Amino acid sequence: MAKRNQHPEPSRKIALEAIKAIMSSGKTLDEWLEHHDPYHALEPRDRRFCRRLIASSIRYHGQAMLALRHYVPRVPKGRQQMATYILLLALIELIWLDGKSHAVVDQSVRLIRSVGLEHLHGLINASLRRCVKDIETHPTLIQTWKDDHAASFPDWIKSRLIADWGMDQADKIMAALLMPPPLDLTMADPETAAVMAEQLGGYMLPQGSVRLNDGAPTQLDGYAEGNWWVQDAAATIPVRMMGDIKGKQIIDACAAPGGKTAQCIAGGGNVTAIDQSAARLIRLRENLTRLNMTAEVITADIMEWSPITAVDVVLIDAPCSATGTIRRNPDKLTHQKTPDIAMLSDIQMNMVKHAATWLKSDGILIFATCSLFRAEGEDIAARIIRETDLIPDPIDPQAYAGFMPYEGKEPHILRLFPDALIHADANIKKDAKDFTMIHGNDGFFMARFRRS
Repeated sequence: MAKRNQHPEPSRKIALEAIKAIMSSGKTLDEWLEHHDPYHALEPRDRRFCRRLIASSIRYHGQAMLALRHYVPRVPKGRQQMATYILLLALIELIWLDGKSHAVVDQSVRLIRSVGLEHLHGLINASLRRCVKDIETHPTLIQTWKDDHAASFPDWIKSRLIADWGMDQADKIMAALLMPPPLDLTMADPETAAVMAEQLGGYMLPQGSVRLNDGAPTQLDGYAEGNWWVQDAAATIPVRMMGDIKGKQIIDACAAPGGKTAQCIAGGGNVTAIDQSAARLIRLRENLTRLNMTAEVITADIMEWSPITAVDVVLIDAPCSATGTIRRNPDKLTHQKTPDIAMLSDIQMNMVKHAATWLKSDGILIFATCSLFRAEGEDIAARIIRETDLIPDPIDPQAYAGFMPYEGKEPHILRLFPDALIHADANIKKDAKDFTMIHGNDGFFMARFRRS
């Protein structure tokens, strides 16, 4: 009788390699997957499972470690670190992904043998079987780990969120950031949104994006034809805040990868797209070519560059801590290096001061960051009023139709938490409590100013 195959499934073996690389070396999920040929060789179904398992293991790693320490008080370290990663993957699959218990336990035992730690297969087997039993008989214990959102966040994020917004709001923000992200598409022609939503099996959001649960963009209808581009629904708002831009001269600073540049072009603007990263601008040019759009593209540090003539609109989507994008970039939760928020805030402010000189009289400057911290949002807006001649300019509420901003905002600023997206059903009343949130959005801060 032939010996039964004892090798782990390739998708799980790749997931283990990814978790080790991301957790130990600080690599990003997308960076690691992009350069890992065995991942791309998987069948599409296995590839989707593999990415989901990796992303979930990064996203919920802190909560899963609570569960791991419950079953294994002395977590394997050093030369046995791979056992910890295997247990982490298994607990994620059992608790968060509703994996089939027999398959998860079996594959985990195969994984521990494949990495030369066969003597730990008993620990793996016993620990996971205890978890399987608890899922069935102690659901309250399991739910306790799932509800402890803060456990998956490093102190540098958690402490600032609590200081800025209070404990209750911070917990809501963290819960929303742990939601798996959908795939939002911005239409080159807004009139085609309803048709593309039906064609792609998605649905329209109130501000015009088409939302899908997931999917490989390059394989979707309309990609090759340039009918749309991938862009989070909230990321469309800074351009919508500009108002009518037909025929206007627009500078998109920090432009790569080009979603907002494409929006400006689609709106009829004459766009100059600037970024100091030549590599990222290659992607922007590729995107514009696919979309059959043109812009003047310049590789430059905006602090050392100025246009020949003044322009009508400047968009600064400034470099920041990017905490609002954790749904799509969960690896931020595992990286040990804490960004220098004070330094980033000064960079943002210096960019605004310099870019303000590019504007015509009565020209508009839109400042945006995908940060959830006041230091990179409200504090910068206050400094702009104090330190420049820019004047606060009210935002048209139509620019953020379909979103519920954080209450207490001033007319010229917009704060969106990652649970701000609302669904405009016919039965919904005007009271904010009656709105239903759907799948979330990137967190953003945005402000509009006018030059005197």
